[in-house]
Amino acid sequence: MKKNPLFLFLFFLIKFSGAQSLSPQIISTSGTSFTNSSAQLDWTLGEPVTSTLSNSNNLLTQGFHQPNLLTSSIDDVPADYSITIFPNPTVDFLQLQIQNVLNQVLVVDLYTVEWKLLKSRQINSSTHLQLDMTEYNSGTYLLLIKNNSAQNKSFRIIKSN
Repeated sequence: MKKNPLFLFLFFLIKFSGAQSLSPQIISTSGTSFTNSSAQLDWTLGEPVTSTLSNSNNLLTQGFHQPNLLTSSIDDVPADYSITIFPNPTVDFLQLQIQNVLNQVLVVDLYTVEWKLLKSRQINSSTHLQLDMTEYNSGTYLLLIKNNSAQNKSFRIIKSN
Protein backbone atom coordinates (compact mmCIF):
# COMPACT_ATOMS: atom_id res chain seq x y z
CA MET A 1 0.00 0.00 0.00
CA LYS A 2 1.42 3.35 -1.10
CA LYS A 3 1.38 6.16 1.43
CA ASN A 4 0.39 9.57 0.35
CA PRO A 5 3.57 11.67 -0.18
CA LEU A 6 1.76 14.78 1.02
CA PHE A 7 0.86 13.06 4.28
CA LEU A 8 4.51 12.04 4.83
CA PHE A 9 5.72 15.53 4.05
CA LEU A 10 3.29 17.09 6.53
CA PHE A 11 4.16 14.48 9.17
CA PHE A 12 7.91 15.27 8.95
CA LEU A 13 7.24 19.00 8.80
CA ILE A 14 5.21 18.93 12.02
CA LYS A 15 7.54 16.43 13.73
CA PHE A 16 10.77 18.32 13.12
CA SER A 17 9.63 21.89 13.13
CA GLY A 18 9.81 23.89 16.32
CA ALA A 19 9.30 27.39 17.53
CA GLN A 20 12.13 29.73 16.82
CA SER A 21 13.75 31.42 19.77
CA LEU A 22 15.70 34.62 19.27
CA SER A 23 17.99 36.18 21.79
CA PRO A 24 19.95 39.41 21.46
CA GLN A 25 23.42 38.74 20.06
CA ILE A 26 26.29 40.94 19.05
CA ILE A 27 29.40 40.25 17.02
CA SER A 28 32.38 42.40 17.93
CA THR A 29 36.17 42.30 18.20
CA SER A 30 36.18 42.37 21.99
CA GLY A 31 33.90 42.72 24.99
CA THR A 32 32.45 41.00 27.99
CA SER A 33 29.63 41.02 30.48
CA PHE A 34 29.71 41.52 34.25
CA THR A 35 26.78 40.78 36.55
CA ASN A 36 26.29 41.08 40.29
CA SER A 37 23.25 41.23 42.54
CA SER A 38 22.47 44.89 41.76
CA ALA A 39 23.67 45.62 38.22
CA GLN A 40 24.65 44.26 34.85
CA LEU A 41 27.32 45.78 32.61
CA ASP A 42 27.83 44.73 28.99
CA TRP A 43 30.47 46.32 26.81
CA THR A 44 31.88 45.76 23.37
CA LEU A 45 34.73 47.16 21.34
CA GLY A 46 34.97 47.67 17.62
CA GLU A 47 31.57 48.92 16.56
CA PRO A 48 32.36 51.76 14.16
CA VAL A 49 28.91 51.98 12.59
CA THR A 50 25.57 52.06 14.38
CA SER A 51 22.10 52.63 13.09
CA THR A 52 18.52 52.26 14.26
CA LEU A 53 15.76 50.89 12.06
CA SER A 54 12.13 50.69 13.09
CA ASN A 55 8.65 50.05 11.82
CA SER A 56 5.29 49.85 13.56
CA ASN A 57 6.11 46.53 15.26
CA ASN A 58 9.90 46.27 15.57
CA LEU A 59 12.96 48.25 16.66
CA LEU A 60 16.46 47.18 15.62
CA THR A 61 19.49 49.01 16.96
CA GLN A 62 22.74 47.76 15.52
CA GLY A 63 25.84 48.03 17.64
CA PHE A 64 24.27 48.36 21.08
CA HIS A 65 23.13 45.83 23.65
CA GLN A 66 19.36 45.65 23.76
CA PRO A 67 18.08 44.05 26.96
CA ASN A 68 14.36 43.91 27.67
CA LEU A 69 13.31 47.51 27.97
CA LEU A 70 11.89 48.77 31.23
CA THR A 71 10.15 52.11 31.40
CA SER A 72 9.16 54.23 34.31
CA SER A 73 7.35 57.49 34.63
CA ILE A 74 8.17 60.53 36.66
CA ASP A 75 5.12 61.97 38.33
CA ASP A 76 4.85 65.53 39.51
CA VAL A 77 4.61 65.95 43.25
CA PRO A 78 1.17 67.32 44.14
CA ALA A 79 1.58 71.01 44.77
CA ASP A 80 -0.46 73.33 46.93
CA TYR A 81 -0.73 75.83 44.06
CA SER A 82 -2.42 75.47 40.69
CA ILE A 83 -1.44 76.79 37.28
CA THR A 84 -3.34 77.18 34.04
CA ILE A 85 -1.27 77.57 30.87
CA PHE A 86 -2.74 78.71 27.56
CA PRO A 87 -2.71 78.71 24.55
CA ASN A 88 -0.88 75.47 24.00
CA PRO A 89 0.18 75.13 21.20
CA THR A 90 1.23 78.75 21.09
CA VAL A 91 2.46 81.01 18.32
CA ASP A 92 3.69 84.08 20.19
CA PHE A 93 2.90 84.46 23.91
CA LEU A 94 2.26 81.87 26.59
CA GLN A 95 -0.07 82.91 29.42
CA LEU A 96 0.28 81.46 32.94
CA GLN A 97 -2.47 81.98 35.50
CA ILE A 98 -1.46 80.96 39.01
CA GLN A 99 -3.79 80.31 41.94
CA ASN A 100 -3.02 79.75 45.65
CA VAL A 101 0.52 81.08 45.61
CA LEU A 102 0.20 82.26 49.23
CA ASN A 103 3.59 83.47 50.53
CA GLN A 104 5.58 81.33 48.11
CA VAL A 105 8.27 82.10 45.61
CA LEU A 106 7.82 80.21 42.35
CA VAL A 107 10.54 79.77 39.75
CA VAL A 108 9.40 79.25 36.16
CA ASP A 109 12.05 77.73 33.87
CA LEU A 110 11.70 77.15 30.13
CA TYR A 111 13.90 74.41 28.64
CA THR A 112 14.51 72.83 25.27
CA VAL A 113 13.89 69.09 25.08
CA GLU A 114 17.68 68.70 25.50
CA TRP A 115 17.37 70.48 28.92
CA LYS A 116 19.06 73.69 27.78
CA LEU A 117 17.71 76.50 29.95
CA LEU A 118 16.22 79.25 27.77
CA LYS A 119 14.42 81.44 30.27
CA SER A 120 14.00 81.65 34.03
CA ARG A 121 11.51 83.88 35.88
CA GLN A 122 10.72 84.28 39.54
CA ILE A 123 7.15 84.89 40.71
CA ASN A 124 6.58 86.35 44.17
CA SER A 125 2.93 87.19 44.49
CA SER A 126 1.60 87.82 41.01
CA THR A 127 -1.16 85.64 39.66
CA HIS A 128 -0.36 86.14 35.99
CA LEU A 129 2.78 85.72 33.90
CA GLN A 130 3.28 86.11 30.17
CA LEU A 131 6.21 84.40 28.43
CA ASP A 132 7.32 85.68 25.04
CA MET A 133 7.85 82.67 22.73
CA THR A 134 8.31 84.65 19.48
CA GLU A 135 12.10 84.33 19.54
CA TYR A 136 12.02 80.51 19.56
CA ASN A 137 11.71 78.09 16.67
CA SER A 138 8.76 75.77 16.21
CA GLY A 139 9.08 72.68 18.36
CA THR A 140 8.55 71.20 21.79
CA TYR A 141 9.68 72.92 24.99
CA LEU A 142 9.52 71.99 28.67
CA LEU A 143 8.16 74.36 31.30
CA LEU A 144 9.17 73.51 34.87
CA ILE A 145 7.63 75.36 37.81
CA LYS A 146 9.20 74.93 41.25
CA ASN A 147 8.44 76.33 44.66
CA ASN A 148 10.62 76.54 47.76
CA SER A 149 9.13 73.26 49.08
CA ALA A 150 10.41 71.30 46.04
CA GLN A 151 6.87 70.83 44.74
CA ASN A 152 7.34 70.78 40.97
CA LYS A 153 4.96 70.94 38.06
CA SER A 154 6.07 70.31 34.50
CA PHE A 155 4.35 71.05 31.21
CA ARG A 156 5.09 70.22 27.59
CA ILE A 157 4.74 73.36 25.48
CA ILE A 158 4.30 73.23 21.71
CA LYS A 159 5.52 76.26 19.74
CA SER A 160 4.20 76.56 16.20
CA ASN A 161 4.38 79.25 13.52
